[in-house]
Amino acid sequence: MKIGALNLPNVSPGKAWILPFLAVFFWYAMLISLMICWFVQGRPILDTDHTEMPHYIVYLSNIGATNLQPIFICGSLFMGIFFVWAVIEDYYLRTPERKYFPPIFHWFLTAVHALAIALSIIASLCILMASCLKDNWQYSRPHSVFVVLFVIFVFSYLCAHMLTYIIYYKHYGVKFYRNMIIIKVIWIAIAIVFVVTYGAFMGKGNSGGRHSIWWGYSAIMEWVLVFWYGLMFPLLMADLNVKNYGNQAEYLMGQGNEAGSASGSGNDDYDMERITKQETWDNHNPFDNRYENEHTTGVQENLTQGYNNRQFL
Repeated sequence: MKIGALNLPNVSPGKAWILPFLAVFFWYAMLISLMICWFVQGRPILDTDHTEMPHYIVYLSNIGATNLQPIFICGSLFMGIFFVWAVIEDYYLRTPERKYFPPIFHWFLTAVHALAIALSIIASLCILMASCLKDNWQYSRPHSVFVVLFVIFVFSYLCAHMLTYIIYYKHYGVKFYRNMIIIKVIWIAIAIVFVVTYGAFMGKGNSGGRHSIWWGYSAIMEWVLVFWYGLMFPLLMADLNVKNYGNQAEYLMGQGNEAGSASGSGNDDYDMERITKQETWDNHNPFDNRYENEHTTGVQENLTQGYNNRQFL
């Protein structure tokens, strides 16, 4: 795969979903390994300032500041690599040259995809820096800053990614886009609840002093948040699985791509000129809804009826 001067190893389009799978694998492997090691070591008290917290759980950042830091760094590094790679692949497979998914049809989409890639890179670098800077008396503030930036850029990436899906849905009408937008909005809403709860527990701990029991609850919420973050990657796995786009996507992508060739079905039953008329880089408004146009209503109906007896591989 080559995008400009960037060269990445080729991944079979049908196996692109493996990239986010590897990201979540390394992320969860790191979290579970750190927790197991802490238990095996006898659950040592790592935060002497908060005397009640060790009775409940330990902060991830405190474990990462011990001799287990290499695990923290490696997990964050490999998660970031495969996360960014998956986001780049998500764009690459939608380019007009590849068209493995319903293709990009407007320069604005390319810009938003580029923004999403940049945000994923920055988010990955932030969590990597947070893992490299031990959460102790020397680097506590920089560590916290990079964690906050990581959260901000992950949310920003998801917003940029959902914006592309809104545009794709309005243009192509493929229901998968709408469904994924709803799921990601729910994921973000739950994540916001977790973040607010974590902050509230931290605030209660600060107001209650170093002996407050709320420090333990905030540590629990920290683990809930990092495991919830990992659930973002199955959503990206679904994005990179062409089968989820349904029979409409097979037709919209046209002939000559791997998905259409694999299915063995052609487009002879449909008027390609009509359905692809607006698929041009000269569109003035990328948010135009092509299916609100009466000119394409019949084509949309034809799409639905024409695939009733077809199986999309």
